[in-house]
Amino acid sequence: MAEELQLHGLKGLLTTLRGLPDEVRGKPLRTGMRKGGNIIRDEARNRVVKHSGFLASEIVVRRANARNRRRAGVGKDGEYFTVGVRVGRKAKYSNTKRNQRLRRVGKVYETTGWAHYWRHVEFGTKKMAAKPFLTPSAEARGPQAAQAIINETWIAITRALKRKGWVL
Repeated sequence: MAEELQLHGLKGLLTTLRGLPDEVRGKPLRTGMRKGGNIIRDEARNRVVKHSGFLASEIVVRRANARNRRRAGVGKDGEYFTVGVRVGRKAKYSNTKRNQRLRRVGKVYETTGWAHYWRHVEFGTKKMAAKPFLTPSAEARGPQAAQAIINETWIAITRALKRKGWVL
């Protein structure tokens, strides 16, 4: 098996991953995708206009849930990560006397402090010029992120195969 593994770009990585056993397939790809997303995230944090630094701290890398992965069409074993700004946080009312009296125990409310204005900064408004930070960072660091995905996934695959007892 060790002699058959070859990588040539992202297509080669995906082909190699499809040929691996199921227990090795998922986590190495997630590891690589997260590292590639982190490169773009860090560039976006550097490019964003900083007044208080709150908007920069809200730029995150997220793994899409199963439903969104199906919608994106990445397949059964595919992964889908997004780099973006964290949107409204939701929390449940706790079970306290006051919340019981007001009949809101278990109901959901939106907390304050999320960076709702990121769209205005990224795309601009009628009266404010756009100062994009997500799109240019993806364009600038895209090739570097793709290479990081390939390298980190390859390292994670070799680690997983060594754990299984296969030597490369």
